[in-house]
Amino acid sequence: MSNGHGRRYSELDELKGVFSPTLLAERSIMPRFYFNIRDGYDVDEDDEGVELPDLEAAKAEALATVEELREELSDAGNIELEIVDETGRRLMTVPFFRGGRGGKRR
Repeated sequence: MSNGHGRRYSELDELKGVFSPTLLAERSIMPRFYFNIRDGYDVDEDDEGVELPDLEAAKAEALATVEELREELSDAGNIELEIVDETGRRLMTVPFFRGGRGGKRR
């Protein structure tokens, strides 16, 4: 632009694309959820965790994991998948078997 600020406006226009609300939302840090497997008093802790948008997404992930591993762990005891937040607080527990008991489904 010829008003002496042309270069500055051009730079600002470029930055608008970088700092658009959509991009900022995509770049925002999501909470990390950990999925521990508990068998009675024994706990296999998830050291890596997964970044997910919210607890509902973590619950969906846990339910999918339980469904996937159910047959593999059918002979185990009272196995549960715990959803834990970054502070170590247990948010939810999903049993692998109805009634909290192991064994094959009939």
